[in-house]
Amino acid sequence: MLAPRTTRRRSRPRTAALATTALLLAWLTLLGAAPCPDALASPTVEDLEAQARGVRREVARLDRRAAALTERYNAARSALDDLNVRLQEARRDLDRAQSELDAAQELRGARLSAMYKSDGLSVLDVLFNLGDIGEADTQLGYFRSIDAADQQTVTRIAAMEDDIRALTRQIDADRAEALEKEMDLRERQAAIEDELAARRRLLADLDVRVKKLLAQQARLERAEAKRLAEAAGMDLATIHGTPAQIAVVRETMKYLGIPYVWAGATPSGGFDCSGLVLYVYAKFGVRFPHGATMQAHMGTPVPLSRAQPADLVFFGSPSFYHHVGIYIGNGLFIEAPHTGDVVKVSRLAGRGCSLICRYPIRLG
Repeated sequence: MLAPRTTRRRSRPRTAALATTALLLAWLTLLGAAPCPDALASPTVEDLEAQARGVRREVARLDRRAAALTERYNAARSALDDLNVRLQEARRDLDRAQSELDAAQELRGARLSAMYKSDGLSVLDVLFNLGDIGEADTQLGYFRSIDAADQQTVTRIAAMEDDIRALTRQIDADRAEALEKEMDLRERQAAIEDELAARRRLLADLDVRVKKLLAQQARLERAEAKRLAEAAGMDLATIHGTPAQIAVVRETMKYLGIPYVWAGATPSGGFDCSGLVLYVYAKFGVRFPHGATMQAHMGTPVPLSRAQPADLVFFGSPSFYHHVGIYIGNGLFIEAPHTGDVVKVSRLAGRGCSLICRYPIRLG
């Protein structure tokens, strides 16, 4: 028979508020909030995105911890449910054993009473009236055997009752320990959920700041593109090129401001980079597929120093050119850059152009 285990109290985790506050302070320090006010005065998009990546990693780590704790909590809850079932069964067994013990004791008492007094005669009267010592001894042995059998039954049931009581005490101790474990896991889970909520609030704030900066950046880029477009328009008379090249530039400038649309290839449906090239050059006798890499492989490469209006500028590598634009002279080109932007004039310098190609364009 097992002795009940001693339940060892575990220290409770810190409260969710303290844990969240400590984690926030740690993260603000890691993100550079405290030591360098100047650095946070005007963070760049890259700075905020780097911070957001760090917070996302922390959120992912906390999610994994929360998932692990959930599984441990579920296991503890299941174990507690099993112990509750066992405790109920043990208590029912104890009630049955007590009933059997009461019945056995009552039966033994009744038999003793019957043997002591039968037909108004005591056991001694019966024995003395037998008249034969041997027969009296036999009768007395019979009485004793019946009483011994009843006593064994009572003793067996009493021992069984003791075992059940010990088992009940053990289950009670196990249940108390399991209940404490469940409460501990529940508190730790709640603390992690609070931390996750704080991280997600911080991440949402960073996302808002990134969007604001991107919107500001987009406004500046649009203003710069407008200025460049106006400058390009004024400089068309000074662009050196053939009539066909100048015509390509003029045609392309008609589509400034049309939104970028992935796989778009019409003014009404929007343009992506290779769709703009496809649409414009079709008007000058060049039939392009819809794809920058395929368009690059159809042209004649020329060095940057010899670039002319209507040449195409490509970005990427021979195996995959991810972007293309139309060169208009004076270090400028027209492009459909990316989702959220529009067809615009951009500077070629610093963009990492990797290939310039020329094509046999013609008027009419």
